[in-house]
Amino acid sequence: MPTMQFEQLGPYRLGKKLGQGGMGTVYEGIDSETGEAAAIKVLAPGLAAEEGFRVRFEAEIESLKKLRHPNIVRLYGYGEQAGTLFYAMELVDGTSLEDELRRGRRFEWREVTQISIKLCRALKHAHDHGVIHRDLKPANLLLTSEGDIKLSDFGIARLFGNTRMTSDGGVLGTAEYMAPEQAEGRTVTDRCDQYSLGGVMYSLLAGRPPFKAKSLIEMLQLQRYGEPEPVTRFAPQTPAELARIVHQLLEKDPQKRFSNTLILSRSLEAMERGLSISVSRGDDFVLSPDASSDTDFAEHGALAPTMSPTQLADAQRPPATSTPQIQATEATIALVSKSEKQSDAPAREVSDTAAARFIKVEEQREQRASDLRAALTGLLAPQTLLLAFALLLLLAAGWYLMQPPSADKLYEQIEAATSSGDLESLKASKSRIASFLEYYPNDSRSEKLRSMQEEAEQAHPIQRAFTEAKRNALINPEVAVVKFQALIDVYDDDSGDSDVARHYVKLARQQLKRLEKQVADRVEDDRKFLQSRLDRAMELTGSNPQAAIKIYQGIVELYDEKPWAAELVSQAKSDLAAIGQTQAVAK
Repeated sequence: MPTMQFEQLGPYRLGKKLGQGGMGTVYEGIDSETGEAAAIKVLAPGLAAEEGFRVRFEAEIESLKKLRHPNIVRLYGYGEQAGTLFYAMELVDGTSLEDELRRGRRFEWREVTQISIKLCRALKHAHDHGVIHRDLKPANLLLTSEGDIKLSDFGIARLFGNTRMTSDGGVLGTAEYMAPEQAEGRTVTDRCDQYSLGGVMYSLLAGRPPFKAKSLIEMLQLQRYGEPEPVTRFAPQTPAELARIVHQLLEKDPQKRFSNTLILSRSLEAMERGLSISVSRGDDFVLSPDASSDTDFAEHGALAPTMSPTQLADAQRPPATSTPQIQATEATIALVSKSEKQSDAPAREVSDTAAARFIKVEEQREQRASDLRAALTGLLAPQTLLLAFALLLLLAAGWYLMQPPSADKLYEQIEAATSSGDLESLKASKSRIASFLEYYPNDSRSEKLRSMQEEAEQAHPIQRAFTEAKRNALINPEVAVVKFQALIDVYDDDSGDSDVARHYVKLARQQLKRLEKQVADRVEDDRKFLQSRLDRAMELTGSNPQAAIKIYQGIVELYDEKPWAAELVSQAKSDLAAIGQTQAVAK
């Protein structure tokens, strides 16, 4: 059915056509009452006739009405006229991040961090209102002329992914940024948006998405089973902590990502503050010297909820229609690129007096607020206020009890639980360690706890031995040298039963070489100093035996575990025993 063309829809006079696709047409509109510009999406008439589409349309509009955030494209209103559904969105003057990437732009890590923090806040706002984006990608992220970022296309993946009924089990979204669980047709959660955000951050830094494939099926397989190249391979200036965050977001297991985007934004903010101390600021964009060859953002479009190779192949073929197949999503609704505006105005075929229904979201909010104020007026009786105060106290107490313990308290609990040093106690503390790393990722003690976490999760004995030795390297390099050497002695055998052993023996050699140099640089001086203290104790043995005993005992306490001091500690113990015998005889 051809798209009907209008002169006016609701309060909006239609102007230039901004885009057209199989789902409908996008126009620039002017509110005849306020003069405010908007982007008007006129849905194809055939969609309204699809079974269940109106129900989905109303449901998605209800979800979008809840969103009011500076980094989310605003919904102005929606309606129906002459059987045609339409809605009005904020008109953004700028360009999409995908357009910037296509031009070969590389984003500097600070700018990527700032963009990501704003997107985290926008996603948290949406997730708190029960709205999951489902199709986060550079094309849906709009960079305004003022340099701000706007997130669009909420609801599009579920509403327009195909023209039939969808479900949580449907495969929807754009393949390059689709979470593995989404590609498998499993339930979509807010952590799917985290994975997609990780893919976007990777692309902005590297100039290319995490995976590149020649077919849709291959791309889905990579999302489910492949491991992306380290982002630092394509963007070597990326700080290690930012790279770690990006790859954590790209974890296949949703539980290994962040608890929510608020925790993620705090991690990014803490990282940026920490790095700003040692890294000079710079506003120039770093462009990839071979960005044109590295950038490949071939769109596969939204995928239908089918899984067989034949159906997936069919999903890639354009529909048999004469209408140009531009993917008309909210991104095309909301974005006006100065170089891409079209000058053709819509034909005047439908009368302005046709039956119309249009609802402004802002007026709905004001009406609801007015109704709420009226209802509250009757509720502000003393008894009601007292009840409300008691409820607030209860909520405050609940909020307080739900707060995570402080970093010091949580660390003390972990230390106490793992003091025995055995593997079982370490495994029993995994949840506390995970909580510490989640809430306090930049704490100075996090590195030690990450090593403990790795040790608790490792299955091969050599992995645990290596982690234990590495942990000693931070606090007792001399002991670490002995442990790394022991590990090499035990596992350096060509008849080893796995590549794991050979891999960790190689790593142990590298650590040993570094630590031996570090220890050697200071051992000689320490040995001379310790010998001088032993000589002093011997001098005091006759005149002040109690002072000599204290020196000997201190040497044993401080250096008993230092391999290089074994001979000197043995001498201290011997001299200490001799003093004891002398005193016993004297008594």
